[in-house]
Amino acid sequence: MSSDEPRPQKIRVGQRIKLEQNQSWNKSFHIFDEESAFAIEMALATGRPLLVRGEPGSGKSQLARAAAQELDRYFIAESITASTEGKDLLWKYDPVARLSEAQAQAAGSALRQQRRGLRREGQETETLATNNAPQHSTALQKKKIARHKKKKSSRQKNKSMYQLDRSAVPQTLYRIEIPEIQRQEYALRPGNFISPGVLWWVFDCVSAYKQYKRCCYPFYKPGFLYEEIDELETAERGFVLLIDEIDKASPCLPNTLLEVLGNNGFHVPLLDESVGMAPGINKPLVIITSNEEEELPPAFVRRCLVLNLHFDDKEYLRTWWQQQQEAASLPSSAEEFSQEKALILWLIQRAEIHFQGVFSDKVKIKAAQLLIKDRRAAQRFGGVQPGQAEFLDLLRALQDMPVPNCSGEALEQYQLALLKKISRYALVKSTPE
Repeated sequence: MSSDEPRPQKIRVGQRIKLEQNQSWNKSFHIFDEESAFAIEMALATGRPLLVRGEPGSGKSQLARAAAQELDRYFIAESITASTEGKDLLWKYDPVARLSEAQAQAAGSALRQQRRGLRREGQETETLATNNAPQHSTALQKKKIARHKKKKSSRQKNKSMYQLDRSAVPQTLYRIEIPEIQRQEYALRPGNFISPGVLWWVFDCVSAYKQYKRCCYPFYKPGFLYEEIDELETAERGFVLLIDEIDKASPCLPNTLLEVLGNNGFHVPLLDESVGMAPGINKPLVIITSNEEEELPPAFVRRCLVLNLHFDDKEYLRTWWQQQQEAASLPSSAEEFSQEKALILWLIQRAEIHFQGVFSDKVKIKAAQLLIKDRRAAQRFGGVQPGQAEFLDLLRALQDMPVPNCSGEALEQYQLALLKKISRYALVKSTPE
């Protein structure tokens, strides 16, 4: 590649990046190609969401996580299900928790009233017993009270002049009694049961944190949230938001998302407050993934930038092959291009990212050949095709399964034989006929 050729400026291309653990996301590795790096940088420049298409296991979700680490931004993710509504990305209201709190308060009020009634009955019983007591016991009680008053007056006379007379100290502290009904109304306010969603966090992290602390039962806690939110730091760093597998949702969700991202904000009717991007805050990078199981609304797709991750696509492999040629990693003759050969080398490169120096070239080539064979068979019969994730699972199993105490060529032969035994569990996804 010549020095005048355009290159991504914010994303490192062709370098092995170690991804640290983030909540449920385990440690992993990633490498950006030029196509995905340019797509991310264009999404940053335009402020549009990046729709990443591809089959399951092609690395779509990891792309967003790697972009957040490479750009030094906070990473927030939301996995979409069939029951996810567009409003869930903004906030979630918990009416069940509010009803439970109201029932608990009603039960507590009834219990307190019962206790007051028991105390009142006890006082009435004690008064009745006192009135019915014999006269000599009442006279004895009066004598005790008189002796107590006499001792108290004598102590007051003997008090030193340096002792503090509490009766002379002005009483400045007062306890304000809030009526019970007001306390109950405050505890049952709807705002105490509204949990901020992912779009609230990326638009206005500070107000989302305040609402998070106010909410009695928050649904979501971001991975970066530990103690306090530094408003200046969040404004400088910004966010990468991953909305995963949007094709599982109803068509209403993409339309809601399109409206909110277009307006850079939304309104919360239960709080009568608006949430929006504050001036000077970096606009979030929104990455949306789709397995293409369901067709997305055309208006939504038109407003997104689109990145297709089809690693066995002939044109994609041809472009990758030419880039490798320019980097002097492959023979320079363009006539030698073969789709299968390029795919095997592409898979070997991915295997080396995750298992650097673990397997020999023969083992990696054999695993790639088995994947290609099973993909073609599944495509021929209309079954589920294994992908990059299954290829890496196969090598991960090969690495972690117990092996005899051997090394060198003997270990290589054992791994090749083991590949034939276990490959069908990872690669054959269709039901046998």
